[in-house]
Amino acid sequence: MKKCRIICVGNSLVAADTAGLQVFDELRSRSCCHQVEIINGGLGGLDLLPFFYDCDTVILVDRVVGFAELGAVVRLGRDILCDNWQGGYSPSSELLYLLKSLPFLGISPMPTVCMIGIEGAGERETIKRAADMALEVARETP
Repeated sequence: MKKCRIICVGNSLVAADTAGLQVFDELRSRSCCHQVEIINGGLGGLDLLPFFYDCDTVILVDRVVGFAELGAVVRLGRDILCDNWQGGYSPSSELLYLLKSLPFLGISPMPTVCMIGIEGAGERETIKRAADMALEVARETP
């Protein structure tokens, strides 16, 4: 059986940066999530590295800035994130460092990595859409 992890990232002390953590709460409230490992990634960064080992797909969920209109939920590949970070995406530069470092860390096999990005702080319906999208990507795990 293929292993998929959804890692929700955010800062619980900054109201504008809790969207990822709200998705974590939404996913945990659903009974369908026992097939996927759901992780509260906190502030993200290099502390998340162990979660990239021994799995096929890693789905990050976090607030993004500058990828779509306010209130949108977008699916972004690791390459898109790394190439388009200038001035946007997330306050967490450590998460970018982790994503850019992955190919050089000897992870084998390398999991497929994508992000479900939430533009803005995340209204209730936006959080539900992000959770739905994360589960949809998880179901696509080969």
